[in-house]
Amino acid sequence: MVKHLHSVLTLALGFFSVAASAQAPATVTKPDDGYYRIVNARQRTDGKQYVYVTGKIAAQPNATKADATTLPGTVIHLKTATSRTNADWLDVTTLRSQGVDVINDYLNPAIEKVEKALKDKLNEKLGSTWGGIAYGIFNTSVIGQWDLKMHLKPVTTDGRTAYYAFATVPSMRPICDFWHTYRLAAGNALNSYPNLKSALEANNPDKVWDEVLKLALAKIESSPYAGTDIANVVKRYINADRINQGQTYYLMSGALKKIDNGRAYNPSDLTNTSHNEYEGTLPKFDFVNNNNTDTYFGPELPVTGDAAMWILEKVDDTNYFGVKPSTNMRGRDGKYYTTLYVDFPYQIKGDVKAYTIEGVEAKNADGYYFAKVKKLAQQGDVVPAQTAVVLECNSTNPADNQLLPTGDETPETSNNRLCGTFFGEAINGLTVKDGTGAERNVTRDNIRAFNINTADSRNPIGFYKVKSNVTNIPGNKAFLVLTNAEAQAKGFVLEFEDGGTTGIETIENSRHSTEDGVYYDLQGRHVENPTRGVYIVNGKKVVIK
Repeated sequence: MVKHLHSVLTLALGFFSVAASAQAPATVTKPDDGYYRIVNARQRTDGKQYVYVTGKIAAQPNATKADATTLPGTVIHLKTATSRTNADWLDVTTLRSQGVDVINDYLNPAIEKVEKALKDKLNEKLGSTWGGIAYGIFNTSVIGQWDLKMHLKPVTTDGRTAYYAFATVPSMRPICDFWHTYRLAAGNALNSYPNLKSALEANNPDKVWDEVLKLALAKIESSPYAGTDIANVVKRYINADRINQGQTYYLMSGALKKIDNGRAYNPSDLTNTSHNEYEGTLPKFDFVNNNNTDTYFGPELPVTGDAAMWILEKVDDTNYFGVKPSTNMRGRDGKYYTTLYVDFPYQIKGDVKAYTIEGVEAKNADGYYFAKVKKLAQQGDVVPAQTAVVLECNSTNPADNQLLPTGDETPETSNNRLCGTFFGEAINGLTVKDGTGAERNVTRDNIRAFNINTADSRNPIGFYKVKSNVTNIPGNKAFLVLTNAEAQAKGFVLEFEDGGTTGIETIENSRHSTEDGVYYDLQGRHVENPTRGVYIVNGKKVVIK
């Protein structure tokens, strides 16, 4: 059965895990607040051990170390505080990746909603007097037993420091006791929930948990979360006899299966008796507990081994994050170009330049539309959080294009027209924000994706209309969303502040720049009285200061 809501939500977002039977040190050393990757301590043959966030309620330990190098969804902002209740524990105060803060934006607010909904329902069904009494008992004996903090406790495995996170499942026993004490006063309050009422009448706290989970599942299946990981988690724990009231539960990589051989657990005769077995063929999350009284299948936690331990790898020069431009996205300047949109701010460590798009320009005499490029940052500078950019690199090797996450996820407003999304989503119906904070509704007609125009002999790099068979926009990439007037153009070539373009044979070679002594602007228009700026004269760039 499922533990409390804390653990369900934690699993659904899939970030942390837990432990095996290792001994914890006497004191806990708080890790630095910062950006980490979370690695399962179990050595998988396929190397998929890194937690990878793939959606708002979806994450799995399904990335290799090589994958993690370039996947923003493996970069997790972690902040902890020493627990007030136990000096050997840490409380997780921030657990964030890809725009989702599990603790502050999702978990705690969700639990507050559950508590309020429960109180309102009890008042509705039992009246304010009995409802208040029922909620008081529930709040003290059930919700009060929920440890709303996500705790981390260090362990050692193979000489390495690892952590496990845990939460406590409240027992439904006090609810059963309340029902049998006050059911005459409750009257017909639960007639609309016959199965739950039957479980209470049977004085069976495990069955009560089952019915609560079924009600929760019905709510989930009628919400946008239907069919998602969180729904599947709840399903797996219904009628699974894994509640173990009041126990601590740990998140692990893999799964645990119960082998029923018809006879109670005997550790010296697993072949002929019922027992737990570890199932680690797929990289996914599950829960185990610390119960040692399940005499039929035996204790769960010792079976999991290192699969219930997690190692924190600080994202740094060794465990770096970098970008890998496609070899096809090479401009005639020899540079490689890509786009990036991530939740975290980062310092540029490699020889990389970051650019924003400040606007788009009308068609010039050669038939090109331009996206006006503005340099935002270069080596040593910091790009603010949630800033969609074009990156210029000298190499396609991520090791040469390192970006060090640093700081908090506080976005800065700007004139940047680029937009982005953290997860791959359908184009039509998608709403995004540009650098100004303005919301833009995305359609197939108004989106322009970063690409190279292979149909043009000059192969210009820029933002182009997507092909008819493309229905999704990838996550962590930047794109343009145009106004109706701007959307008349199928594509926009990059134009830099100095007048340079990427991937074009340069405007100065065009037919509009061959007349001696005649000035043209960068859009190919004849200028009678040039002032300060960049112009084309006799096929060459001229800067007037």
